[in-house]
Amino acid sequence: MNDELKPWSVTASRITYEDRWIRVRSDDCITADGTVVAPFHVLDYPDWINVIPVMPDGRVLLTREYRHGRGEIVLGLVAGSLEPGDSKTGDAAMAAAQRELREETGYEASTFVKLLTSYPNAASWLALGLSRAGEPSFDPGEKVELLFADLAAILAELQSGAVIMQSMHVAALYAAESWLRTQASEDLK
Repeated sequence: MNDELKPWSVTASRITYEDRWIRVRSDDCITADGTVVAPFHVLDYPDWINVIPVMPDGRVLLTREYRHGRGEIVLGLVAGSLEPGDSKTGDAAMAAAQRELREETGYEASTFVKLLTSYPNAASWLALGLSRAGEPSFDPGEKVELLFADLAAILAELQSGAVIMQSMHVAALYAAESWLRTQASEDLK
């Protein structure tokens, strides 16, 4: 381990932009060797979750929706940010996963498996035991199409470049594939 690696010191910090989706913090910093880095902009996002819903027949439920940052309609996962009401149940990330699954797809799941944690994603969840609970209820300005797909086929399309997704969704799909493969091998024992 390298003892020379040390955190930077922050000499000043200010919020230079903030809304409900992002906060930009501008820090004036000094590195361990005395180099001044000012400003260093830090992008703070709310915690997000994503969900890989797996149908009883093994297909995954994906979303298609317009993403303005890309300027195009993209394929992805059920996803959304944690909201203040989500923390009332104890596990805010799981509550957000349950809420987003219901809102975006109209489905509920009997089982949620936490696959991985990263940032800014609070968690990626595998949703199993799906059942239709009603119609989706989209946020204002949100319109989501649902697509049922074979997980292996989607992973192959990601590897070939035929499909491009947001990186956290790709990581979650690979984590889901790994968990499902491990679970299948455990069931065979």
